[in-house]
Amino acid sequence: MSFISEYTAVFKLLKEKQQVVFYAESRHYYQYFEKLIEDLIDSEIEICYITSDAKDPLLTTAPEKMKVIRVKWLLGFLFSKLKADVMIMTMPDLGNYLFKRSAEVGTYIYIFHAAVSTHQQYRKAAFFNYNAIFCTGEYQAKEIRKAEELSKLRAKNLISYGYPLLDKIKKSSDGTASREEEKPTILIAPSWFDGCIFDTCIEELLKELSKLPYKVVLRSHPEFEKRKKKVYKSIQQLIKQYPGMEIDSLPNVFERLQSTDILITDRSGIAFEFAFGIQKPVLFMDTLLKINNPDYKELEIEPIENLIRNEMGVSLSPENLEQIKDKLTALQTMSVGFKQKMGELSSTIFYNSESAYKTGLDYIISNLRND
Repeated sequence: MSFISEYTAVFKLLKEKQQVVFYAESRHYYQYFEKLIEDLIDSEIEICYITSDAKDPLLTTAPEKMKVIRVKWLLGFLFSKLKADVMIMTMPDLGNYLFKRSAEVGTYIYIFHAAVSTHQQYRKAAFFNYNAIFCTGEYQAKEIRKAEELSKLRAKNLISYGYPLLDKIKKSSDGTASREEEKPTILIAPSWFDGCIFDTCIEELLKELSKLPYKVVLRSHPEFEKRKKKVYKSIQQLIKQYPGMEIDSLPNVFERLQSTDILITDRSGIAFEFAFGIQKPVLFMDTLLKINNPDYKELEIEPIENLIRNEMGVSLSPENLEQIKDKLTALQTMSVGFKQKMGELSSTIFYNSESAYKTGLDYIISNLRND
């Protein structure tokens, strides 16, 4: 789309008020909106979907009654002028940088694209400017309330929404027949902070894995590709040295996890999706903590990703990669009874249920105005 085409589309959009607007930074985020969008369309609610990704498949395959527009250059302007009853995003820091709130948007809703805590991996003010947060579990609600208290903020609406993608992965995994492949598949899927696997030990890790009988797939976080293009290109070149290794380009993490036997990650929320959805233990690389809020300890609440890390898998220091074969054996041992253990732990952590999801859906509908 040219600048002129985008300019025309944006100003056409701004001429009228939308009912529900979704914004996706890239094609990878649609999976977190999909069920809501389908159900809202079934309820005859008008949906406007804004994406910044030229490769977003919805630009060509959108459901009927769904308006889709790609915006890149005028995104900040569009945010500040948008007219809508409800705007829904997975993007934190609304109002803190380029993307400001519009006085013509009734309700801003944040939906999590990872089940991690709210106060260590996110900036301190990441959620301050939202009207409502769709929480994955009570731990997030407690963290947000404590942060509001410490910063003397007005209480937001905290919706007991759960993590629908987790349910989808789990249901599909339960019904998936065992795959008969020559080699089991290892997925390396780090987060994108400074100090992640791709920044620290990817060369050494691939070298060690090349000695073992596995198919190896690398999946980068979309933010890593965007922010560290040179490093990502070097990784693309590096993996060409190893037969049987490849880069994953599937936009939907759900599809990739279904074909994964072992997940290797660092501080990424994908660990939750694998441990609780696929119900297999994770091999964690013990990189530095992912800390975007240096004041996170003020809440005096241990982040959930740190608290249950040892329950979700086993850890390996990047300095001891020669031990990876032993750690993979330890994963096999941990797999015994792991499904039941994760089921019990999940029921104490997440809101997940059809009724929790419906609470979120009803909240959106209740905030539609009839003017």
